[in-house]
Amino acid sequence: LSAGLVCFQVAGLGARQVVDRLHARGVIATVTPYATAYPRLAAGLVNSEGEVDQVVEAIRALAA
Repeated sequence: LSAGLVCFQVAGLGARQVVDRLHARGVIATVTPYATAYPRLAAGLVNSEGEVDQVVEAIRALAA
């Protein structure tokens, strides 16, 4: 449940679109400040397994 930064892509959506849509679902995410932008997340020790599952489901919903 604890990880460093996790960067990913959602087909058909830009990094900012993904982050904005996740924010609308109550998920905190940011966009990488690099030449190629990616949405990124960080799970910490304070996150429960249920919270991690909610984030995964939110990303799956964006990809559908």
